[in-house]
Amino acid sequence: MDDKGKKLFMGKSGNGPRGKAPHGKRKFKKDNDTGPAKTVFNKGDEEGKPKSISKKFVKGQLRPGNPTVKQFKNKQQPEKFAKKRKLQDGEEGGSDSKKPKWSDFKKKKKELKQTRQTNDKSNYDIIVKSKQIWESMRRRKCDMAKREKLMNELQKLLRGKIRNLAFAHDSTRVIQCFIQYGNEKQRQETFEEVKDSLVELSKSKYSRNIVKKFLMYGTKAQVAEIIRSFKGHVKKMLRHAEASAVVEYAYNDKAILQQRNMLAEELYGNTFQVYKTPAVPTLDKVLEAQPEKREAILDEMKQILTPMAQKEAVIKHSLVHKVFLDFFTYALPKQRSVSI
Repeated sequence: MDDKGKKLFMGKSGNGPRGKAPHGKRKFKKDNDTGPAKTVFNKGDEEGKPKSISKKFVKGQLRPGNPTVKQFKNKQQPEKFAKKRKLQDGEEGGSDSKKPKWSDFKKKKKELKQTRQTNDKSNYDIIVKSKQIWESMRRRKCDMAKREKLMNELQKLLRGKIRNLAFAHDSTRVIQCFIQYGNEKQRQETFEEVKDSLVELSKSKYSRNIVKKFLMYGTKAQVAEIIRSFKGHVKKMLRHAEASAVVEYAYNDKAILQQRNMLAEELYGNTFQVYKTPAVPTLDKVLEAQPEKREAILDEMKQILTPMAQKEAVIKHSLVHKVFLDFFTYALPKQRSVSI
């Protein structure tokens, strides 16, 4: 049926129904607006126009309907930045100047080391030959006759140069092997070359093992000479990272009672050493004979032991532990059960 014959139902207010408006007459207009009504175009209403207006912002253009929005144009960079970029890309300091390769740098360093070693022909040739003998001599398959022959060859190479070769990481192993497998004459000859610098050897990372080898395989006279050379240097050696291990090994494994007391008396202070005699050799006997010097001796012990107490590795040594016990025993007579 046609819509022309129908009558629209009017409400009390005189307005029309709230249903859909007829097609083509839809307008968005408010009661207070005086301007023209805005119409909405459907997709494809007119040819030659876009189907829909995009809400995305187009760089360099104005948004439709907003004439006051500022335009964002592609600004060109200043000339100074362009010049700087050209310098970076150029030959002077840009990407073309490549860093040296690690393989080339390593190769040059190796060549420099070889030239330095060949210039010092006196020690370099000896080290190379001695290491070749050492490689054959230290194997278990090497029999006694062959080892004795190699030891004689090695003795000729090392004679008079042990002091200079003792501080290197490779040549010190050769000397240790020579001390271990050598006879008494060969060890004595080697000991004569290093006996004046035992404290210095003990403080080195590699040569300290030479001193320990003499303590292991040396004679009683050689061991006594080594321990005697530590006298006057015990405090500094105990606080040294490398030398403390040598003193600890000598005190625990090789020293007799008299030698142990000699190593420990330096930690009791100068006052104790002044009043110490062969008849009164220990701390308890000195305190009994000289009771008025008790406070002076204990104060000196405290000054010596305080820096050592700050190092955990030092306080674990048997020598230092013994002196600590003596100090607490006589400094705190009522609390003898104190443990460290």
